[in-house]
Parts: sequence; structure tokens; C-alpha cells
Amino acid sequence: MRIFFVNPPADDGIKQVREGRCMQRMGAWTALWTPVSLAYCAALCRREGFEVRITDCIAEEIDFAGLERMTGDYRPDLVILNAITASIVSDLSTADMIKERIDRGIKIGVIGIHGTAIPETCFKISKGLDFVVRGEPEQTVLELARSLKDGSGIEKVDGLSCRSGTGVIHNRDRAFISELDELPYPAYDLIDRTRYRLPFTGKQFLLVTTSRGCPNSCNFCTDHTYYGKKFRKRDPGKIADELAFDLENYGVEDFLFWAEGFTQDMDYAKEVARAILRRRLGIRWVCNGRVDRVDEEMLPLFKEAGCTMIGFGVESGVQEILDRMNKKTKVEQIRHAVELAKKAGLEVVAHVMLGYPGETKETARRTIDFVKELDVDFAQFYCAVPFPGSKLYEDAEKEGWLNSPNWRFYEQNYSILDTPFLKANDVVRLRKRAFMEFYKQPKVVLRTMKKLGSPGAIIRFIAMLREFRSWV
Repeated sequence: MRIFFVNPPADDGIKQVREGRCMQRMGAWTALWTPVSLAYCAALCRREGFEVRITDCIAEEIDFAGLERMTGDYRPDLVILNAITASIVSDLSTADMIKERIDRGIKIGVIGIHGTAIPETCFKISKGLDFVVRGEPEQTVLELARSLKDGSGIEKVDGLSCRSGTGVIHNRDRAFISELDELPYPAYDLIDRTRYRLPFTGKQFLLVTTSRGCPNSCNFCTDHTYYGKKFRKRDPGKIADELAFDLENYGVEDFLFWAEGFTQDMDYAKEVARAILRRRLGIRWVCNGRVDRVDEEMLPLFKEAGCTMIGFGVESGVQEILDRMNKKTKVEQIRHAVELAKKAGLEVVAHVMLGYPGETKETARRTIDFVKELDVDFAQFYCAVPFPGSKLYEDAEKEGWLNSPNWRFYEQNYSILDTPFLKANDVVRLRKRAFMEFYKQPKVVLRTMKKLGSPGAIIRFIAMLREFRSWV
């Protein structure tokens, strides 16, 4: 039995990162991420004897015509698509294309947060779609493949929604994977790893999972929909083993730690760093963290173990807005976390959200000024987006704040919230102003110029600017 795992072509040429809660344009980081969810699913199915293939159409710059040819040549029995909210119509059109132009007998399923949160919409969008995988996808995809192969009933596959003669059937929810280390390493041998490169340096990098799940309840976040609220950790030694495997087999020395909050369990995060040091891997890595979950011991240890950058969910510089978000952090903690990271020699990224309900022009202005005062190297300014699966989405529907039914505008570089406090157009203008004011600061310009030490770096920087402009 053949299974084809597909990251669909770019919607209208817009390259999107499609990975769990992270649904944004390539321009947000000026880099594409390795499709770790598809790679995990493929690895697990391959271990069970299925023939598998991965195609990342965005990274490989394959359009719909090219994907049609590839699918026709491969003739899979099952296709698994990765889809996100902003490109959901385009992503799911892949299913219709396959059924209409290649073979109506091919079964097609989709993974992702959008389908997890509101699976019925996926079936309405695409007549060719057979299955929606809800939540953490690996075990559900494997059991779906098994049931199709041996003819057993798909109604027994937990975490699956499927068409029936009378509508849509939702099987019971699947329990989250309790032992993440039982998953095989992602099947990165099946992707063109040269397509995934870091900004500035141009070096290849891979995503490595450290944990899943988040016990926090930020109103704007969808992560609990996909990975749950329990913080599930991999063994630090086995993380180091995977890093060593990637280094030895793929020659990759740079990694992005894939976690909802790497520093959620501070002792655990420190032990991961110590495991890397014990192996003397000499790698470089980037992680995220909460501003209330770092200390003076952790960040120098990260630096010693090869961490080069940490991203903090700053969100706002106004305590009232942080409280409305249910972020449960303090403005003073933001300042302290940034100070500790810079003291340890790490680069810092501030993730900032504008336009959350309750935001006014005055509070947005205060946040922009606050971020400029912080000694951060990069800042990402997002519009508050009510992604399906978040409390913000529920509130926006209830209050009538949504100004467009078009999923294409559910991107963090658009605003679709017209609240009593601030209109969507004002949020977009404030976001543009935030980027301009932050990146025009002499200290930020100087830091950026220092990274351009070679002709190759300059060429990459020009390409980065083009992608970044599409994001801004």
C-alpha cells in the first residue's frame, strides 16, 4: 500500500509555513520549516511496512500541474494533506484535483488545526476529501492506513472524521501519545533538506521535537486543540541522540527546537542542554520560552550548549492587555527575561500581538514604544487572529467582531477583527508602523549590517527582504 504525504502547492504563490499552531507566511522568518508532522507520520507508517513518499510542494516549488503529474506517476492508495486556515480552500482543492483528474478510488485525508477545530468546514469545501484527522496526527494516520489495507472498519479509528451517506461521522477523540520517544525519528531522508535554510547564514536546519502540549490558557492560542494541555516531554538523552543522528547522517548542525514552550519545565529544559553538552555535539539551536519561565542559571547554560537565539511571547507592553489575553505574565517579567537572555549572550526575538480585543490606539502605541525600549534583536508584530480552535475565535463569533468570512484573511499580517475598541484597518496600519519604527532604529540597523560579512550573505539578505516585505 502506497501513502503520499503532501504539503500542497502555495496558494496564489504565497508560501506558508504549515506546522501545528504555526501558520504564517515564509516571510515571517524568511525561511521555510521542515514538515515535521508529515515526516513523523511517514516514518511511523514506513516502520509498519507501508511504502511512503513526502512531497513539500512549497519548498520544492511544485505547482498544481506538477503535483498532478507526480501523483499520477506514483499512484498512491492514500494521500495525506497538510492544511492550514489561511490557505484551506486552496489546500483542499488538491483533493478534488486528485479525484477528478487521476483516480476517484484514491482515499484522501487532511491533518492540521483547522480540520481538528472545525472538521465539517473541510468536507463542505472539498467534495473529494474522505477523512479529517483531528488532533495529534501520527497514530490516527497509521491506524487509518491499517484499516484501509486490511478492510477493517474505519469507525474504530479514534481521532477520525469521515463522510457517511447522511453527513459526517466523528469517531471518538484520540488520547494523546503518552510516550513521545516511541515515535521514530522524522523521515527527513524523504525530503530535499537543501530547501530548508536559515536566514543570514543560509545553513541547512531541521526541526526537532522536544515536547508537546501546553498547560497555559492564552485566549488567542490554538495549541491545546492539537497537542493538548498536558506538557509531555521527551527524554533529554534521546533528544541528544536524535541531534547526533541528524548531524552524522545529514550533516546538519543547526536546529529549531519544536515545542509549544521549551522552558515550561525549567529543570527539564536545563537537562536537555546538559545532555547536549555531555555529547559534545557542537551544534547550534534556537528555542522559544515564556518570560516567566527562565532564570539566571538556565540561559547561560543554553548558550554553552549551543543555543544562539530565544524567542519570547511578549504579546503586549500593557498589563491590561496581557490580562485580557489570559497570558498570566507581567510586563516586569518581560523586561527581566530579555535582560537575562542578553546578558547570557543570546539573540532575542520578541513576538508581539496588536489588536487583541480591548486594544486601543493608545495601548498599541505604548506596546510599540515598549518593544523599542527592549534590547531585542528582532521583533515580530502580528495582528490578533481568531483562529478556529481558540477562545478568541469563540468570542469573536459570539460578539460579531469578524468582518470577513474569507479564510484567506485569517493570517497574522491581516486583521479581521472590528471590535468596539479598534477597527481592523487601524490594526493593520499600527502593525506597519510598528515594523517601520522598530527596524529603522540605528541599533537594529547596525546589528543587521554586522551579519552581512560576505557577498553571499548580502545576496541572501536581499532575498530575505523580498520575503519579509510580503509579510509586512
